[in-house]
Amino acid sequence: MSVRVGILTIPEPDEQAVQVIQQKLQQSIPGSLFLLDRHVASHRHLIEEILRRWCDEEELDLVITIGGTLPAPGPSRHEIVPEATLAVLERLLPGLPEAMRAHAQMQSDLALLDRGVAGIRGRSLVINLPAGAAPALLFLEAVVDLIPAIIAHLQEQANAPLLSDVLEIEQVEEEHDQSLAALPLEQPT
Repeated sequence: MSVRVGILTIPEPDEQAVQVIQQKLQQSIPGSLFLLDRHVASHRHLIEEILRRWCDEEELDLVITIGGTLPAPGPSRHEIVPEATLAVLERLLPGLPEAMRAHAQMQSDLALLDRGVAGIRGRSLVINLPAGAAPALLFLEAVVDLIPAIIAHLQEQANAPLLSDVLEIEQVEEEHDQSLAALPLEQPT
């Protein structure tokens, strides 16, 4: 699968973070083509415009932002990437940032401060990652294996994986029965 990727760092260039994200994507998604790599200051309208252009005109499959996701006093122009991203997205994928924060929380509870979002604009997947090479990589590791499946759905591929294809009803019933059998029996009082 060929995946056209753009990486946007905010508010400063972060070559190390871009490099580790590119390496992780190349390892996990061998057909990754890195077409755009840019940084922009924390100006909400500029971030929104770049995200729109990359999704609508460049038709990238995957747009990753790095930085700008921490708490900040409002209203201010600091840490506004989630708000800019939400203004551009057409559909949310809340499970991705939830999984990223849960995965990263195993390393540090500070991961719960991240406000990043993920979602869809047109046929593009947009994912916010926190600033810094190590945090960005840690967050991406939680969801990188799902990216090809999401893109397959966005490209309306006939072979896009479905949860119902993976889970057999017998398997779910068997696991449910095992869970019930493990529960302690209630004693009458």
